[in-house]
Amino acid sequence: IMSESDENPSSLAFTAAAFSAIALLRIAQAKRTNQGSLFGRRKLRQSDSGGTAPGQDLISARGTALLTPSLPYINDYFKCLEDQYDPYSNPRGHIPLCISENKLAIDTLASRLMQVNPFSDSIVYSYNNFLGLPSPREALAYFLTKHFLFPEEKDMSYREALKWISPDCVAFGSGAGSLLNHLAMSLAEKGEAVLIPAPFYAGFDSDMKLLAGCVTVPVHSADPSAGPTAEELEEAALAAESRGLRIKILLITNPHNPLGTIYTPESMKSMIDWARSRNLHTIVDEIYALSTHYDFGHGFESVLRTLKNDLGNDIHHIWALSKDFGSSGFRVGTLYTQNMRLLASVANLNIFSCVAHPMQMMLAEIFFDDNFIYPYLHEARTKIRCSYELCTKKLDDMVIPYVPAKAGIFVYADFSSLLPEQTPEGEARFAKLVLDSGRLIMTPGQAQHDRKPGMFRICYCFVTPDVLQIAMERLDKIVGKIRRWHWDNLNSESLNGIIT
Repeated sequence: IMSESDENPSSLAFTAAAFSAIALLRIAQAKRTNQGSLFGRRKLRQSDSGGTAPGQDLISARGTALLTPSLPYINDYFKCLEDQYDPYSNPRGHIPLCISENKLAIDTLASRLMQVNPFSDSIVYSYNNFLGLPSPREALAYFLTKHFLFPEEKDMSYREALKWISPDCVAFGSGAGSLLNHLAMSLAEKGEAVLIPAPFYAGFDSDMKLLAGCVTVPVHSADPSAGPTAEELEEAALAAESRGLRIKILLITNPHNPLGTIYTPESMKSMIDWARSRNLHTIVDEIYALSTHYDFGHGFESVLRTLKNDLGNDIHHIWALSKDFGSSGFRVGTLYTQNMRLLASVANLNIFSCVAHPMQMMLAEIFFDDNFIYPYLHEARTKIRCSYELCTKKLDDMVIPYVPAKAGIFVYADFSSLLPEQTPEGEARFAKLVLDSGRLIMTPGQAQHDRKPGMFRICYCFVTPDVLQIAMERLDKIVGKIRRWHWDNLNSESLNGIIT
């Protein structure tokens, strides 16, 4: 290690290079010997008494609680990534169908983004409001007004749009999940409950529980596609209260994940009215709002329009780039609320999770660019619809029921007739068979709080149509073999030929 007085530049460069080389060598050694940490430290071993061996670092109870995977199926997904399908180099590889990302229009988006220089303005290099820079917040307010509040007003001016949604009421955060956590932290106490119509996105459990410590309560209904009635919401609330829980938040996703259906404005208003009758906050997650299968006639209406932009202090709107713009890696979520006290709380939490200023400036240019946005959304919707039709045609051929979708980038299919037993364990066995024999992974219904075993979400936009075709052919073969051989006769011989 050099002393502080050693200012020789060449010596500094040599030392840095030497240190980097040593670090890379130790990383390689750690990988070869499976010894774990960055510099090859051995794995923690347990002492004879069951405690941690002396001299080893420990983490807190809170840290230990964070070791649970944020998604129940995430480890299987990582396994897929280590051996991912490639038509030339790895035709027998895994195909993940469990991640809700739209990769179909990335080239178009990337081409436009590469025309932006987000580093030219000196404002990006300094601290600023943690809710977002002024210009990007104006761009976001403009975007929400034109695409959520007045989607038919394509020619609305910038000045007119900002009369409806104030930039002071919108904020950026590092993904929708981050902002949902901030809302849970700010609106509820640890141990208080969040009602969510079921089935629901598996990540909501982590978003609500991991840091905020809230309890998620599934609301089951006779017709999940239509959404729970006021009576069904009340029944779920009373059941939660009988367990000693205090209800504080209603969380609604529209369009729905995993169903791909759309709640009517009347259904949304009914749920919100019920929440208001109990003095609850309502979070409306519209992350798939622009991923309808058609430009018009789909039936989706944003809650901003349903409530005539009168959100009060209790309605909070979430959106993100992750789905409609296929950019989950950007880590950009948005919040619109008229509760200024809540925004002040989120601003402080956002110190840990604000969006980088260059990214904000890049998005500001995109949000203002109507000549790009409208054609891009049309292209994305067309590609979503084509992949949806490919997927559902194969399900029809397999005689597998599914929920007809109008939005979203997935289809919710019913494989219950193929389970070895109608239990969560039966669903897990089917999922394992699909993973081991077909090298496919779908999102299991149990992870989404579905009471019926055998429901799976198929994310058909994560892969190209040609790869989706291969995945569905593998799935078709698995379905055929289960029906022909039944579970008692499934073995390596009878399962042969699924992957060609």
